[in-house]
Formats: sequence, structure tokens, C-alpha cells
Amino acid sequence: MIADKKIWTWQGSLQDHVRFLVNLPFFFVAPLVLPPKAVETVHLSVNSINKCPFCTGLHCEIGRIAGLKDASTVNECAKLVSEEENNEFGIYSQYGASFGKYNGRGEVVDELYNSIANDKGSLIARSVQGLAFFLMWGSLSGNTLVSFYRGTLRGNMKEGSNLLFEVIFALYYSVLFAVITAVSKLLSFFPSGVPSIVNIVLGLVLALTASLWIIPYSILGLILTPFLLKKDQYDPLGGEYEAMV
Repeated sequence: MIADKKIWTWQGSLQDHVRFLVNLPFFFVAPLVLPPKAVETVHLSVNSINKCPFCTGLHCEIGRIAGLKDASTVNECAKLVSEEENNEFGIYSQYGASFGKYNGRGEVVDELYNSIANDKGSLIARSVQGLAFFLMWGSLSGNTLVSFYRGTLRGNMKEGSNLLFEVIFALYYSVLFAVITAVSKLLSFFPSGVPSIVNIVLGLVLALTASLWIIPYSILGLILTPFLLKKDQYDPLGGEYEAMV
């Protein structure tokens, strides 16, 4: 249900885009240092919590192309059906699901991050974290658009939202998510288990394309964040803010 999904308020979206901007470089690094299956395990596991339909369509296809045995199951409940995949990538599915559940914050998320860093190295851990932040951006953006088109436009605006923000957000991001939908359809014609270079290129193109929208929004967030008040306001990525000056 739309009412159950995390969406942004205008203040939260601006402040969170600043966080995404800080972590964006590691999304470019991730396809170069992680196997394609690991990349999509993180994406799908975060989305198993946030349930963004755009992310489901795109990353189930990319996960299938990468060779995951059952990308849909990872997207549904962060479970790897193959014992071999679970042994190799299980820590990534745990981290992704926890990141989505706890909005990237807290003891559980930190412990899993440290486990990855200790076992795989700090670059791998930061890259996994960057992937999780990127999927958090995608899922919250997608769910905010869905809330507008399937809720607000039908006279059922989510409590706590703002009509002007939703309209501006939809005008800004709808083109990008229309492209994501089209790409998802196109990828359905690709075979499974393609060479890794295909997933690497897909990952880098996805990061570059999304950056064209993320960076300007983040710059606006950098400018306005010091003047925002967020006392007792729902924050998708955790924490409550007093005045930021």
C-alpha cells in the first residue's frame, strides 16, 4: 500500500540528497571492485524493505542478467536461494536489508558494515554502503512519485506531505524514472549470465545518468540545509534535527 511506504518531505529530500552526494563516488567505484551479483544483492536487499516498483523492475532485470539464481526472491525478502550465492554474498543481503529497515543508521547496520570491512576491506565496505545509499535514493524517489501519481492525484495525499513539493518533485524526476521504466523493459530481452563487463557498463551508465539529476538537487540541498528546521519530523535516513545553522 502507498500509505505504508517511505516517501520524502521537501526538507528531508534536500538534506538526504546531500548525504547521497557524499556517497555518490562510491557508487561509481562499486561496479569496478564488486562482482555484479554482489552489486545487485545489495540493491535488491535494500529494496526488499522499501518496495519501490521502479527499483523492482530495473534491478530484478539487472540481477537476472548478472546471473543471480532468483533475483525476485532477493527483492522480495533479501534471501539468496542458492547456497553458493548465500555463502559468498549473504553478508551483502543482510547489510542491504538492515540498511533499508533502519534507514542506514544504528548498531545493527554498523556491525554488518564492520564485518564487511574486516572481511573484505574498507574499500569494499564503503562501496557496499554507497550502493545502499544509492538504492535508498532510488526507492524513496520512486515511492514519492508513486505516492503523487497514484495517491495525491486521486485525492488521497499521504499525511504530512505537501502538494507543492510533490508537484515540483514530479516535474523534476518523472523524466528520469520514465527512462528507468523504459530501460527495465529493454533489459528484459537480455539473456541471463552475460559477461561481467555488461553489468559494469550498466552500473556506470546508471550512476552517470542518475547523477545528472542528483547533483543539481544536492547542490540546492547544500545551499538550503543550513536554514532548515526539522524538529520532530520524520526523516527517512534516521535522526531528528533541531535548527541547523
